Amino acid sequence: MTMLRFELDKRVGFREYMRSDGTRSYFFCTDTVRDLFIGSGFNELVLEYCCVKSTNRRTGKSMRRVWVHGNFRNPFDAILHNFVHLGWR
Repeated sequence: MTMLRFELDKRVGFREYMRSDGTRSYFFCTDTVRDLFIGSGFNELVLEYCCVKSTNRRTGKSMRRVWVHGNFRNPFDAILHNFVHLGWR
């Protein structure tokens, strides 16, 4: 949703925007996150958008927030766990 609020002149790249304080924002989609983690050898357990509506109690302003939420497993952790669990070191 924030991505939609940025003005066109603030866009500096694909899904990348310049904030007023000079920092940059990048908005990930689930496909990009999946490709990054699987390309690094992780196994995908969960990958989804997390949508939350929060309200500022002082001003009463309501905001919709969207995050990419994911759980990934390093396949080497399972191998290491088996070695330690079985007493191999």
